[in-house]
Amino acid sequence: MALVMINNGPIDRLPVETISNIFLLAIRPSRPKYHRTISALAKLIAIAAVSKRWMSVVDAAPELWSFLHSSDPIKITLMGLEKSKDASLTITCILHPKSKTDDEPATMRFINCVVPYVARWRFAYFRVNAAVLSRIPTAAAPRLYSLRLQCQDDHVMLDNPFGGQAPRLRELACVRTAVRWTSGVLAGLSSLKILLVQNEQLCIRCSELYATLANCPNLQSLDITQGTKRAADPLVLGEVPILHFPYLTEIKLSMPSAFNNTILSHIEAPACSTFMAEAEVEMVELLDRLIPYLPKVINNRPLERWNAEIFVEEERMRFTLAPVHKKFTLWRPFDLELVGEWLPTFTWIIDKLLLSTTIQFPMTLHFSINCQFSESLLESTLLRLPRVQHLIVEHSVNPERVWGWLAKPAQHSGTSQWLFPQLRKIEIYGDHKYDWDSLVATVRSRWGPDHDRELDQPHFLETLRYIASDLTEEQVKSLKEVIGDENVMSDPSDYGTDSAESDVQEDFSF
Repeated sequence: MALVMINNGPIDRLPVETISNIFLLAIRPSRPKYHRTISALAKLIAIAAVSKRWMSVVDAAPELWSFLHSSDPIKITLMGLEKSKDASLTITCILHPKSKTDDEPATMRFINCVVPYVARWRFAYFRVNAAVLSRIPTAAAPRLYSLRLQCQDDHVMLDNPFGGQAPRLRELACVRTAVRWTSGVLAGLSSLKILLVQNEQLCIRCSELYATLANCPNLQSLDITQGTKRAADPLVLGEVPILHFPYLTEIKLSMPSAFNNTILSHIEAPACSTFMAEAEVEMVELLDRLIPYLPKVINNRPLERWNAEIFVEEERMRFTLAPVHKKFTLWRPFDLELVGEWLPTFTWIIDKLLLSTTIQFPMTLHFSINCQFSESLLESTLLRLPRVQHLIVEHSVNPERVWGWLAKPAQHSGTSQWLFPQLRKIEIYGDHKYDWDSLVATVRSRWGPDHDRELDQPHFLETLRYIASDLTEEQVKSLKEVIGDENVMSDPSDYGTDSAESDVQEDFSF
C-alpha cells in the first residue's frame, strides 16, 4: 500500500527532469566533511530503493552518480564510475585524523579507482596524509574547476600536479600543501587560498606570488596565510608594474609585515569589499597602505549599515567592521589585526584610519585583560570617539580611571563634553581589587537625578552587565535604583570573551 501511495503521489506526476533535479538537491554535499557521514551515493541508493519509478529516474540520470566519496565501499565507487558515464566528477577523499590503521589502504584503493578518470574530474577535495597526496595524478585534468588540498600529518610539496595541464582550474586552496609555484595549474585562477604556517622551505616567496598573481588577471579572491618567509627571499620586487585586478573583491593576508607591505604596494583592487590583514605597528609604511581599504569596503557595500569594534589587548589590537543586522557573526568585511604597543596603534586608528571615511558608525570598544589606562588617554583619543555605544572592560589594571572619566563632563578644545555620550551598554569583567563604590558613584553622577543639568544628559544606559564581580547587595541595589532592575545583569561565571579569534582556520570553503 505504501508503494502504491508513493507511485501515485504528487512528486511522481512531475516530469522526469524535475524529479531528477530534486534528487540532485537532496544528495549533493553542501561542503566536504569527515568520512564518517552519509555519502551522496549512499543517499542515492536509498532513494532508488523507494520505488521502481524512482529507480528508473536515478538510473537515467548520470549526473546523480558523479559524487564519489572515499568512505563508500569500492563496489559503490565502481558503480558510480560506471553509471555516471561521461558526467563530470566530484571527488572527495578524506582520511580522518584519528582513523584506524586500515583506513589508509581503503583510501589508497579509492584513489586507484578514480585516478584513471582524472579527465572527468571537476571538483576535487583531498584532506589526507602526505602518502595519499603523493598519488595526485600527473595526467591532464581538462575539466577540473576546483581543487582543495589539505595535508594532515606534515607539509608536503607537489611538484607538478596534473602535469600542469588544468586549463579550466579557477579555485585552488592549499593547506599545509605547496604546489610548485611555477606550475601551469596556477594560471588563470579566480580564487587562490594558501595556508603554510610552519615549514619555511615551502612558503611562497614574494617574487613567486607576484608571478602567480600576474598570471591571474581575473582573480576574485586572494587568501594567504604563512608564518615565515624564506630567508633568501628578496622582499623588494624592484621596478615591476602594479597589478590591476578589476574583479578582486576579497583580500585576506596573514603574513610577515614586510611581505604584506611588498604585495599590497603592487596590487590595485578597486572592487575590494572584504579585506583582512595582519601587520606590525612598527611598519609605519605598511599601516598607511592599509588605510585606503576601509573606504573601499564601505563604498563597495553601499546598502550596508555598519558597526565597528576596536578590541584592545596589551600587545595586540583588532579593528573590525560588521553589518549592524548581523550581531552574532564571524563574517567581518573589514578585519585588521595590529601587533605592537596598543596606545600608538589606538591613536593611529583614530587619527588616520577612521578619518579615511566620512561614514560615522556606532562602535564597540573592548579593553581586554591587563590594559592600563594612562592619564593622557582621555584627551588624546577617547574624547574623539563620540559614537561608542558599547563599552567592555575586561580585568583591566585600573578601570576606576575610566569610570571617573564617565562620571562627569571633561574639558576638550575649550568646551565641556561627556565621554561616550551615546553609550548604551557596559560590560565589566570584575576583580576583587576593584573599587566598586566608584562605579556606583559614576552611575549616580552620570545617569542619576543629580547629574549636571547644564549639559544635555547622555543617552540612558540600557544595560549594565557585571561578570565574575563581587559587588555587595547594597551596591547592586544602588545601581538598580538608577538604571532599573531589568537593566542590571550579573553573571557569576567568567568564560572569557570572543577576542580576536586568531586561531588559524584550516577548513577552507568556497
